Amino acid sequence: MSLSTPTAYWPLRSTPQSFSELRVGLIVLATSFASQWFFRRYEPRSSLSRVALLVVIPALLSFPISYTHAVSWYAALPLAFIAYGGSLGAFILAYRLSPFHPLAKFPGPLIAKTSKLWAAYVSFRGDQHRYYKRLHDLYGDVVPTSSLFVMLPLFTPYLAKGAFLKDHAGIGGLVPPALIAQRDPVKHAHQRKPWNRALSSVALKEYEAIVAKRTRQLASCLENLVHRSGHKDGTALDMAAWFSYFATDFMGDMAFGGGFELMNAGGDKDGIWTFLESGLRIGVAVGHVSYFTPFLSALTGQKGSIQVSRDFGRESVFKRLQAGANRKDLFYHLSGEELPESERPSVVDVAQDGLLAIIAGSDTTSSSLTGTIYYLLLNPTAYDRLQKEVDSAFPNGEEPLDVVKLSQMEWLNGCINETLRLLPAVPSGSQRSVLKGKGTKVLGRLYVGTTVYAIARFSLTIFGVHTRRVLPEETQLFLHTYSIHRDERNFHNPEAFLPERWFSKGAPAGEHNATAFIPFSYGPTICAGKNLALMEMRMVLCWLLQRFRFSKVPGVAYEEWEGKIQDWFVTHVEPLSVNVSIRV
Repeated sequence: MSLSTPTAYWPLRSTPQSFSELRVGLIVLATSFASQWFFRRYEPRSSLSRVALLVVIPALLSFPISYTHAVSWYAALPLAFIAYGGSLGAFILAYRLSPFHPLAKFPGPLIAKTSKLWAAYVSFRGDQHRYYKRLHDLYGDVVPTSSLFVMLPLFTPYLAKGAFLKDHAGIGGLVPPALIAQRDPVKHAHQRKPWNRALSSVALKEYEAIVAKRTRQLASCLENLVHRSGHKDGTALDMAAWFSYFATDFMGDMAFGGGFELMNAGGDKDGIWTFLESGLRIGVAVGHVSYFTPFLSALTGQKGSIQVSRDFGRESVFKRLQAGANRKDLFYHLSGEELPESERPSVVDVAQDGLLAIIAGSDTTSSSLTGTIYYLLLNPTAYDRLQKEVDSAFPNGEEPLDVVKLSQMEWLNGCINETLRLLPAVPSGSQRSVLKGKGTKVLGRLYVGTTVYAIARFSLTIFGVHTRRVLPEETQLFLHTYSIHRDERNFHNPEAFLPERWFSKGAPAGEHNATAFIPFSYGPTICAGKNLALMEMRMVLCWLLQRFRFSKVPGVAYEEWEGKIQDWFVTHVEPLSVNVSIRV
């Protein structure tokens, strides 16, 4: 028998016509339909189940395909993958665009309904905050994007009660964010305990000196640069970069006991922040297509960056532990240094928390500080009012260290709040999901939860009875902060920078919805570092405005800067060239 004949490889096949093309086609279609149903019904998340559905099944289908007279044995395997993948995709597409899809009644863009790959592309491009805002402007409060829901109204009571839990999707596992990704409320509360201790009012008092030290250093660096320039009218500096150096140095002090020193170096010469931030762009895109995370991670090298981050975190933890606890910083509480050895968290957990603190604490603060300077440059009246308030509260020679006085400064806090409203540090907010078997909730004009109401609604619709629309179980909710903050129903003249809207009598009645202001999220999962971030921003802004005058650099298109901001989970800002001069 010649080895060149197919029967040499398939000795069990009786004849080349054992299966007709029609029968094999029906087998492939039936298998693809069953796989689509299984994916939709059970949403498998383990790598083994995904490999079985996407690799093993089409491989097995190559056997009946090879038993037709029209296909040679060596073409059967690729043909099986093409036929199975194509029919599986067709069934998925048909279901998502059909009237049988539970979200079919909601208007939205077809391309976003068909696949999360579109959302992944938008996220990778860094444009998801502007894109989802445009969708809300076009379609209203509730916009379906595949199985992902973007919604606006009446959400804060449910976040406050923890009615919706965090969703599986996140930033793609860049650095395992143990706290921010924890879905279980009980486990989340347990993991948050050291953060609550570390960021309590008593602990914040301990951190004032650390903030002051780094702020004093930032002012000194800027002053030296202005003096070295030799220009009495100041020099152009990239304030986005300097705020990033400051925030990274400060959070390095807090999380690992220091050692970064980007301000002293005048840049990220060791690539510390570059490497910490490197996975955000890929991570936020991968978070939209979590089914394919293992495959995409292998292709993009994301797994390698995670391991590098872990190694960096563990190394930093060991150095800090060897140095000992000479002060009660954030690391002191996260590592449980005050606890018995048996009750302390593992080095891996402490490293994860430390890296999370640096990424979440430095990028968010630096982008907010940069945004505040930017909006002040575009609004000279607000700048002048804030300058007068700073000079009155802290005359020249008095360092702005009184955090109580800082928290009571009307224009300072109004400017910070307006920046956080127009440019939230996490523009696209956080995801939630409707858990299965957790009962039904009413959310505005929506029923949320069981399928009982879906059946009732369908029955009543036949008789023309209007009922609430149904948001089924296991639907993802995307609470889009950027859109909420720029909704005219929540804030008067929402696109304008108006610090006075935050004064006690600064906004027209009924045109300022304070509950819609959620730059730090809301409820049980509100940002643990909120008060630390506010203290940091208040002190830095007041200190710099006391010492320096910021003005526009001729020829710089400041009006275009905001449109270039990118949303990669946290806000990524472009360089902001500002003329910095020393106040006499």
